[in-house]
Amino acid sequence: MDKNTSIFVRQSTGLVREASFLDTAIFTAAFSAPVGVTLAFGVFWALGAFPGTDIVLATALSIVLDIPILIMMAYMASSMPRTGGDYIWVSRIISPPIAVISNFAAALSACIGAAYWARVWASMCIGPSFTILGNVLNNKVLANIGKIAGTSGWTYFFAIFLTLILALSLSAGTKKMFKIQNICFFIGMGGTLLAFLVFIFGNQTTFIGNFNHFAQQFTNSSNSYKMIIENAKAAGLTLMASHSFSATLPTIGCIMTFMLWNFWSVYLAGEMKSAGNRKRQLSIMLTALLWDAGFIIIGALLLFRVAGYNFVQSINFLYSNAPNKYPLPVPPYYNLFAGMITKNSIINILIAITFLFWNLPAMVGNTFMPIRTLFAWSFDRILPEKLSEVNEKTHSPIPAIIVITTLVVAIITWSTFSSSFFTLLSLGVVCGIIVISIVSISAIMFPYVQKDLYKSSPANVNLFGIPVLVITGVLSLLVMGLLTYLLVMYPALGISSPKLIIEFVAAVILIGLAIYYSSYIIQKRKGIDINLAYKELPPE
Repeated sequence: MDKNTSIFVRQSTGLVREASFLDTAIFTAAFSAPVGVTLAFGVFWALGAFPGTDIVLATALSIVLDIPILIMMAYMASSMPRTGGDYIWVSRIISPPIAVISNFAAALSACIGAAYWARVWASMCIGPSFTILGNVLNNKVLANIGKIAGTSGWTYFFAIFLTLILALSLSAGTKKMFKIQNICFFIGMGGTLLAFLVFIFGNQTTFIGNFNHFAQQFTNSSNSYKMIIENAKAAGLTLMASHSFSATLPTIGCIMTFMLWNFWSVYLAGEMKSAGNRKRQLSIMLTALLWDAGFIIIGALLLFRVAGYNFVQSINFLYSNAPNKYPLPVPPYYNLFAGMITKNSIINILIAITFLFWNLPAMVGNTFMPIRTLFAWSFDRILPEKLSEVNEKTHSPIPAIIVITTLVVAIITWSTFSSSFFTLLSLGVVCGIIVISIVSISAIMFPYVQKDLYKSSPANVNLFGIPVLVITGVLSLLVMGLLTYLLVMYPALGISSPKLIIEFVAAVILIGLAIYYSSYIIQKRKGIDINLAYKELPPE
């Protein structure tokens, strides 16, 4: 068969299975809920949005909700371990157009996530880190850097700088990329563990004294700790005597924004060692889930013990709901609080510097996935062949890397000067709902639509005579129903109205269908029926 009319672009992807268990577990954990930055921002924001929430309980419930999704994803990935993840499964079980919709939603969410982690690097890491350094070393230059790091110009500069570093890492090849990812992850994790130790040996009296000393220059008050609590109450915060489940419930939606994605290793299936091993796939996902959730719970409990729940709630409430009354030059992030506990310069410097390393590994999965999406679509001739080209030396799809990097830069450029990025981030969660819902339907159909493939696959497991995929598929749909309910009922999660969700989902569906059918028509005119590719699994 002529190369130009063959089913696939070529008979080998050119990618190499060189990702180890450790590489993939870190890839997934850093993508879904990178411990340091999730503690710094993503979790405690809920204290201001939903006063009285129990973050520990919400995180524990999120673990339970995530488990059926991970089992389903692990079974599907091990049954068809190819580059493309849900695109491969859905196209072979339901239909190619639905697969493109699902995979497009996942790729869009990932690109939004990449832009987010790049965009907040300045405000979340650089700003608090230099503020701590300036405070500890009594250096006004460093303190001023921390103060201006979050301004739009510097936010944009640092975001583009980090994105370019990531693009170079991805271009160096999967093996080198993982080495860079792992080094950054362990540096960041080392700083987070050091911060935990500081909290463990710290006490509230010392924290209040050090915080008052630091904040007095901005508040003109000798008791800034108490002043912040009083200002929050004056701004409308009601301090609860105990936790409220009505406030905890929407916090699950906040935490699931990060925790929802512990299945992300499926997008490494084409380059992961022993990807067809069901237990290995599930072990990676559960390791990432328990690692992230465990550290979030420990971090929250330590912070509340030392800083006080009411204070942490008050300062986050002011920052989110009454910024004109928020006195500090940097946001109330975890690394900033850690710097308030001890006056030991070396410890504070280490905590401050190591927090700078969290965002790069968080961005790896967010860019890796859409790059492989372009690759997989190109390999099946939905997109131009150029996007499936792989560098012979590094085994990296350079053209796809360039396209996705350009797209991420475009989102960063727009988001830096837009006030709607938080809404866009929440719509990224809607993308996740689309993906998991479609995969859930595929999982339910798999044992009956692809009987031969299912019977010979690692997913062929029954519980009480019912395929596990069917059980987990139904449970996953129910979880997505709950998450959709939370997004609709609680506008504080970022979605202003149900209409916006409907319009967004409709747009994703229409774009996905347009991509597939325009490619189908173009290739048909060349004498190529791209549907033939979906009759079999692509080569490795």
